[in-house]
This record gives sequence, structure tokens and C-alpha cells, in this order.
Amino acid sequence: MKKVLTIVSNENNIISNNSFEAIQDLINTKTTNTWLKRELACDLHFEDKTAKIDPNLFIYLDQNKFDWAIQETLNRNKKLFLSDMDSTIIKQECIDELANYAGVGEEVSLITEKSMNGEISFTEAFVERVSLLKGMDVNVLDKVYLNIELNDGAEILLKNLCKRDIYTVLVSGGFTYFTDKLSKKLGFSENYANKLEILDNIITGKILPPVIDGKSKRYILEKITQKLNINRHDVVSVGDGANDVEMIGNSALGVSYYGKNILKNRANAQINNTNLSSILFFIGLKEADIIY
Repeated sequence: MKKVLTIVSNENNIISNNSFEAIQDLINTKTTNTWLKRELACDLHFEDKTAKIDPNLFIYLDQNKFDWAIQETLNRNKKLFLSDMDSTIIKQECIDELANYAGVGEEVSLITEKSMNGEISFTEAFVERVSLLKGMDVNVLDKVYLNIELNDGAEILLKNLCKRDIYTVLVSGGFTYFTDKLSKKLGFSENYANKLEILDNIITGKILPPVIDGKSKRYILEKITQKLNINRHDVVSVGDGANDVEMIGNSALGVSYYGKNILKNRANAQINNTNLSSILFFIGLKEADIIY
């Protein structure tokens, strides 16, 4: 079985021949190297049956600030892309931003952090956080949306995925108010999130079922692969927290984006230094193929 290790770096930290030699020693087999973007992104192809990957490989990549993906070369051209929203496509955690307006920001942020680290269940944490928003005027949703910032590379990533007719899905444990708007802005094919209960323009502090949690994200992945008549080998997904573990773990290419350790342990790709557009290199695009 042939595999490929893709490494990506930034302009302050070029990939050198010394890097190739060190990586080849840690894979313990010969690699065939192909530049995707000279000095900044490269594929290292190798035979899995002859390789004996040293666990120190990933320590080396981390210490040298190289982002990476390791996968089978088969089905590298993906047909389905799924992404988390908060702290992945966008910089913010929307529920934390809403909580700041409600005056409970510190309390909600603490619960959010515990949930993302997997210390408490997502559903338990989510219901508790939403209850603290009770009584807020619905206009606050507009204020939060206007302050949302996209993470670097998000627009380039979606532009290129859409150009290649890759089906794109925004799936979030956040709120449909934000996923609907971002989905339209970036060109996602579909979006899924939680629906806030609103009565007389006031947030009630409740969610309309079902709650979109980690298991829901996996179910959505499976449902869409069936609809498109594809399988997990055709799927790439990206996220940052515990709620994304099942989605990432059931994708052929699962990307941890500045992720929590609980997610990094399940991902076969990590972005810790560059931006979301590195996913384009992970799926095999060369610099000349990418639209900016």
C-alpha cells in the first residue's frame, strides 16, 4: 500500500533537504518527494509495507513547526468536505460572544473550555450554557454576527473546493443563525447546527431538538456519504475540539485545526502553524492549481 506524507510550512520556516533526510530516517524507508509549493509544501511518497514509522516523526514535525497529513494515496481527491464552524472556519466561539452580551461571559467560557477538552459532555455543557442566555433580545445575534472574523485561508479553501465540485457541509454545535449566514457567504452546499428557541424576539434559553453533538456530526457524515453514493475514503473533515472527534475519526482525511489534544489523537492531519488553505495541499493540489 502506498502512502503519502504531506508537509506544509510558512515563509519564515522553509522545508530543506535536511528536513527530507530527517523525515526519511524517521520513516525508515526511501521517499519520493514532489513539491506542491517550492520550499513550503511537499509530498513524500513511500511504501507502507517497507516503512517503519518512528513515533518521534510527529515530535520532529511539531518541533520544526511543520503542518502535516499522512494518508493512503488511493482516493486522495476528495468528494465531500465537512467543517466545524466555531474556532475553525471562524475565529470566535459564538456562544461565548453571546454570553459576553448577557454578562455571563466568564462562566460560559469556562464551560466551553471544559467541553472542548472532553472534560464534560458536549450536550450537558451546551444546555447549561444556552440556559444562561435566557432573556436576551434576538437583536444581539446580529451584533455578534457583524463581529465574526473568518480564520485565515477559509475563503481560499472554500473557493477552491467549490470550483472542484466537492460537496461542502458546515456542521456545527453552534447555532443555525450563524451557520445559515456563513454557509451562504462561503458557498457551502449545506449546513447543520442547533436552533435557538425564540419567543417574541427573546431568547428563551432553550434549544429546539435535536441537539447537534459529536454523534450527530458522525451521523450527518454518514447520511451525506449515502446520499452522494460515496464512502469514507472520499471524505475530508476539519475541526478543533472534542465535539469533532467522531467526525474526524470517520473521515479518510481528518484534520485537527489548532485542535485540542483529544482531537489531535484521532486526526491523521494537523494544522498548528499555517492556515486552512493547507488542506488544499493535503488533498493533492499544487500551487499552480489554487485560485487566490
